[in-house]
Amino acid sequence: MSQAQLQLVIWVSRHTPLKSQLDVLREKLGDYELKVVAERIPNADYIVDNFVKPNIGKYARIVVIPVLPLSMIARLVELSRFNSFEVWWAEMEQVKVLSSEPVPNRDYNPYNETVVVAAGAHEQKSYKIMRFKKFHRIKRIVMEMEEV
Repeated sequence: MSQAQLQLVIWVSRHTPLKSQLDVLREKLGDYELKVVAERIPNADYIVDNFVKPNIGKYARIVVIPVLPLSMIARLVELSRFNSFEVWWAEMEQVKVLSSEPVPNRDYNPYNETVVVAAGAHEQKSYKIMRFKKFHRIKRIVMEMEEV
């Protein structure tokens, strides 16, 4: 299969994708190439300039899956309208919180769950077990406000 028929997934996160996420991507996209971007990202334009634009025309579709602050994701969605790529959200749900370090295959399933470590009061760590649910295409991000 030529590269122009493949789809490119740009995974922007310090965490590598779960096996279940990779399986769902293959189910949704067929053959795809994965580019994991785990470096520090200064802004959304950096992603577009360094990872999207150099690949436009080389792939049938480009999908960016960011784990970034909401303001950066909103800017990515705005940029996607003019740069021929999609922004997808990996929906995760918290399924439990543990006070001691979780053990894979006992406390969580590494196929579709990951551990997020949080420091609480007095440096007490907690371990959140997050389970992958599904992907969503982000069409727009809206803030609804009212006067206080």
